[in-house]
Amino acid sequence: MDRAKELDLTAQIKDIVIGVLDLSIDRDQLDETVSLYSPVVGLDSLSLLHILVEVEKRFDIEIDDEDVMSAELRNVGSLVQMISGVIDAKGAEH
Repeated sequence: MDRAKELDLTAQIKDIVIGVLDLSIDRDQLDETVSLYSPVVGLDSLSLLHILVEVEKRFDIEIDDEDVMSAELRNVGSLVQMISGVIDAKGAEH
């Protein structure tokens, strides 16, 4: 994935995270290194599920449980990497 597409993907995923979790911060304030489980983000398993459902709808992809389990989701950047990999794999299928 080229850098421009990656930046756009990152922005869209940040928007989804902020929207689903109803965070009162701007996209620019959600750094890719911020822990998903920090007080800033406050992710739990149910909110992760909601985020993944929104990502699947927005990008017309299916994220397998195996993708999530093997991704070691620690921060926003790792979430973006996992989703990017799923999108790239879908593109390779077509």
